[in-house]
Amino acid sequence: MEKSKKNLLQLEEALNHIELPRTEKVMVASSYYSICMEHYRSILTLLELQLYSSASALLRCLFESYVKGMWFYYCSDAKDIDRLRKDSFKKPFRALVSEIEKEKGNDLSTAKKILWETLNGLTHSGAEQVSRRISDEMIGSNFDKLFIEDVKNFTNSYGLLVAGELALISEDRKAQTAVLEVQRALGFSTLDL
Repeated sequence: MEKSKKNLLQLEEALNHIELPRTEKVMVASSYYSICMEHYRSILTLLELQLYSSASALLRCLFESYVKGMWFYYCSDAKDIDRLRKDSFKKPFRALVSEIEKEKGNDLSTAKKILWETLNGLTHSGAEQVSRRISDEMIGSNFDKLFIEDVKNFTNSYGLLVAGELALISEDRKAQTAVLEVQRALGFSTLDL
């Protein structure tokens, strides 16, 4: 946990000093990325407090905010941003994922396919949550170490991706270098910055 918190602080410090272009697209995408970074911090805090149900409930929120930030930055147009501002943006999540893949060539649909059902269950008190609250002796937190480690790894991974996007948008080489340092510390292969 200490390593995750240290990496989060290093990313936050690097991002605190970036300057972003003042375009509608950047402001909307960055708002989603800001939400992601808040979820990143919140999940780590909840894990530290051993509030595992609440921590895991935020995983879908983290993933969704990341995808929406990507979509608004790489795929949206002025009409989409106007709809969002009027609280009438209704594009299905699967369409966001598909359009990002077409634009960026990444493999978000595989992540969504593998994770989505579990993320929904964790967020909406499904079997994925309830089964981890029951043991032979009691009802309460019964999350095993492997699951907790998976939550931490998922959170670190998407926090790192979000920080990389913000550093990329800002074109701030110092922030990009800081993201790459955290990436190496976490043992991930090179991000394309």
